[in-house]
Amino acid sequence: MRSGWRAAIAGMLVSAALPACERRTRSTTGAIEHREVRVVVDRTVTLAGDLALPPTPTRAATPAPVPAVLLLSGSGPQDRDGARTELPGYRPFADLADTLLAAGFAVLRLDDRGVGASSGRVDGATTEDFARDAAAAVTWLRSQPRVHPERIALVGHSEGALVALLVARDDPRVWVLGLLGAASRPGREIARWQRATHVASDLTTWPPAQRAAVLARAESDADAIAATDPWLRTWFALDPRAIARDVRQPVLLLHGVNDRQVPIEQADELAAALPDARTVRLPHTNHLLLEDFDGDPRGYVRLTARRVEGDMLRALVAFLAQQNAPNRFSEGSTTKKTR
Repeated sequence: MRSGWRAAIAGMLVSAALPACERRTRSTTGAIEHREVRVVVDRTVTLAGDLALPPTPTRAATPAPVPAVLLLSGSGPQDRDGARTELPGYRPFADLADTLLAAGFAVLRLDDRGVGASSGRVDGATTEDFARDAAAAVTWLRSQPRVHPERIALVGHSEGALVALLVARDDPRVWVLGLLGAASRPGREIARWQRATHVASDLTTWPPAQRAAVLARAESDADAIAATDPWLRTWFALDPRAIARDVRQPVLLLHGVNDRQVPIEQADELAAALPDARTVRLPHTNHLLLEDFDGDPRGYVRLTARRVEGDMLRALVAFLAQQNAPNRFSEGSTTKKTR
């Protein structure tokens, strides 16, 4: 989960989808096409974003529909690029989109509700609300002429992975899932692990004799906040493993070995709960999917490499391409679980 915003208050680290409007920004045959779009979730929430389409064959009278990927952000209000003000140059969803487009996939990126050009309020919204937003986006994508309605993949980072699981559980037509830095445990356990890891890493601030009392107080404070905060209360309660057992789509889990926000062991744990999953462990990679030989969130601002790790991008594209093979699509979800 992202540090700051919800992470801070948790005490971790001490309707039908209809296009309201659409604007093409580039539409030259043989070039990538970007469309500024609106997805209406309900009367209070309209999500703005970018639908990018790969180049059309220059001689194709009627281009064949292409598979599409919906990108789902992690905790905290984020724009369509997943940018962070404290990390200039970090735009993970832009990196993902560029790679996926080059491989022939359409990509839909959306500003979170209440962010950028999207309407609605993020305050009071829960993970389940974000899943409804994502489900509306899937419905909208299925209505797009150049998108194959049966080949819509969900790629979610952190809390976005949990959102993807919720949507796929309730919509068997979702094609495949890519889960990046996904947790296997409820948010309460994630927050507890993060607090303990943070306290244990600083002997000066928290000597061993004080740790138990510090952690007990932090737990009490988090419970008090959860009593009045719908997002935190819901995140504390949702169990990804329970949701995963009802997800039938093929799933790829990509996880940084140096992830110190969601431990790498949880990737294997979540894979074990999924009927059809495989796991790729990314060496020297942190929770933000960046090269990082330490992984401590307090060191993120010192990282010089702020482009998403290349091995992760290659693994994701390879998985989607494999699932998109004609024989694979006709067979349905039959892949054996591998690690």
